[in-house]
Order: sequence, then structure tokens, then C-alpha cells
Amino acid sequence: MKGKAKIFRFNPRIDKEPYYQSYEFRFEKGMTALDVLNQIYEEQDASLGYSYCCRNGHCGMCGVVINNKPVLLCKQAASPEMTIEPIKSVSVVKDLIIDREEYERKLPKLRLFLERQCGALKEPEPIDMGKFEKFKVASRCIECFCCVSVCTVIKSSPHTFKGPTAYALEARHYFDPRDEQNRGLMLKSEGIELCIQCNACSRVCPHNVDPAGLIRLMKADIKNTN
Repeated sequence: MKGKAKIFRFNPRIDKEPYYQSYEFRFEKGMTALDVLNQIYEEQDASLGYSYCCRNGHCGMCGVVINNKPVLLCKQAASPEMTIEPIKSVSVVKDLIIDREEYERKLPKLRLFLERQCGALKEPEPIDMGKFEKFKVASRCIECFCCVSVCTVIKSSPHTFKGPTAYALEARHYFDPRDEQNRGLMLKSEGIELCIQCNACSRVCPHNVDPAGLIRLMKADIKNTN
């Protein structure tokens, strides 16, 4: 069976404007969207730019938008008709490859590392796993930027709102009982209160991290501790 993929193309070095290019491919039951791109790349167009690594939904490199929904190429079932675009709200390096460093430059002010004055009293350090439940959920984030692609606030306030990926990463430390940093004050200065709780980010998260829920919990805790 023949399938058709309409793919976003743009190379800033040579193209004045983005455009879409259509390809036919051999559609087979059970194939993924990544299989489709690999087939097109290997058999038709080796100039096509896209990213992937683990092929198992854990590296976050293959986030794209297919038929208007952010997904992971390696986990998304292919369909006979597909429009494939790069993640939104992040600059394009080439075709479906986004400038991940552009987003990562937003992160240093969030101090995404464990902050404490003293080390553990003994090794291995005793851990109350009950207190680590939210930490474990936040730690499932693979930085695929699917949530960033649908966030309306980061589109309107890119310089003041860090985006759901950034706040999900921050939640790992906010809910880590070992951490001693005043992260509430820092999050307020880094725009977390601008979140409108539309839940769009949580609906597209491939690992059910629930960025909107984490943001909601942090905002409530910040409000209660001030």
C-alpha cells in the first residue's frame, strides 16, 4: 500500500522560507513514523534532516509534530497520510531538527542540581521513598519538548516564561526532600506564575509526567509558604 508524507523542509543556510515536500512511501502495518522517515531517507532523499537515537522512547531526540499533535517518531504508529513538522516554539536547525541548545539556555537560572549545605550523615544515605513520589514522576521527563510545542504561554511570553519542560525539570529538585534551596522564590522570579493551567502540556506528554500538575503543585506550595 502506498502512503504519503508531507514533510516540513527548511535549511536556514540556503532557504529563504520554509516549505513542504511530499513523498510516497511503502506503508506497512506496524511501522512507526520513524520507519517512514528512515525509508524516505535511505531510498529517496538523503538530504532530509531529522533526529533520533534510542528508538525506544527514552532519549527525547525524536519529538516532532504529526498531523498537528506533538509525538515521538519512534513510538508513533505510521498512517497512510501524514504531515510531519518540527516541534513548535523552538528554532529550526534543519527540517525536523530543532535547536535544543536554544531552549537549554533558559535553564541555568533554575539551578537544576541538588543544593545542600552538608553531605549525607552516612553512606548510603537513607531515603524515605514515600517523599520521593513526585520526584520520581518529574524524573520521567525526557526533554522531548512535546509539551513546549503546545504551550500557549511560552509562545506569547518566551522571555519571561521558561516553559513546561523547564518547570518539570525543576520539580525534580523542588520535591527532593534533600534539597535546601529556596526554589519557590526562584520559580516566581522565573515566571512560573504565568502558567494558565490549560493542561495542554500534560495531554501530549509521552511519559505521563503531567507538567501542568507539577506546576500546579509547586504554585500552591509557593503560595502556602509565603
